[in-house]
Amino acid sequence: MSVQLIPLDENRFDTWLIATRERLIRLRQESRMLLGDDAVAHAEAFLTELLPSGWDTETSLILTIVDDGVEIGTVWLAANDGILFVVDLLFTTTPDETQRDGLFEALTALVTRQGVKRLSVALYATDADGHAFLQGRGFELASMQMLLEPLPARDAAPRIELRRMTPERFVGFAAHSESAFADDLVASGRYSAEAAATESHRQMTLELPEGVDSAGQLLFTAHADGEEVGILWLGERTRVGRPHAFVLDIEVAEGHRRRGHGREIMLAAEQEARRIGAESIGLHVFGFNAGAIAMYEGLGYRRVEQRFLRSV
Repeated sequence: MSVQLIPLDENRFDTWLIATRERLIRLRQESRMLLGDDAVAHAEAFLTELLPSGWDTETSLILTIVDDGVEIGTVWLAANDGILFVVDLLFTTTPDETQRDGLFEALTALVTRQGVKRLSVALYATDADGHAFLQGRGFELASMQMLLEPLPARDAAPRIELRRMTPERFVGFAAHSESAFADDLVASGRYSAEAAATESHRQMTLELPEGVDSAGQLLFTAHADGEEVGILWLGERTRVGRPHAFVLDIEVAEGHRRRGHGREIMLAAEQEARRIGAESIGLHVFGFNAGAIAMYEGLGYRRVEQRFLRSV
């Protein structure tokens, strides 16, 4: 008998929810993406957002994974904008390759029946069973969250000067950043052009309601030998009650690329993070940006969460 996906019995929902909450907290803490009470609060907010009506939430589907009559796990699915998202995949026993193949076939059949064309899976770095399931099944890296912690001691100062962005420079920066982020969302395969434009504008408005003077936002132009060569946007965050910096945008201007300026801007970002008392820096990068990923990993950033995508 092949692997089957069977709707979770409603009577088991509360038990499943408790176990899922504990798992989400644990994965966040083990990956060190979030720690302590931050991981708890984030997991609870995540569950509230995606399951606002509990079992009756129409946008979610919770299924048991059954192999030859024996339940081996659960999978939580949600569909949006032509993509079927695997919100959480839990194996109660480590599956063998045949079971992984069977689950993939069952999910592929479900995607086809739902009329969607892409399957998305988000995994924390420590989720070994989840990564083993994706291995060799045609999934491509769409995006990831990375973390540098603690901030390392560097032998040399960056060869870049950061200057606070002026209101006049902000106008051009904001328009370009919003447009470029929308383009990246489309290129990642996760959004249509229309949805990407809406999401990019939403995030820009949320983060920068007061433009260059928005609280908790540090906007810089980066200069080498007195000439502007790029920009840096840092968001001031907290991590376990301590200051934490998050790279919201970094770009080297055309005509100044492939000269090492990106690395130098990131080194300057470390200095700025220290100035605000931060002991860590986080960032998001799209999977297609292999050069940036290599640069970040070369600086000591590690992958804490990754999102994968596959066309079906």
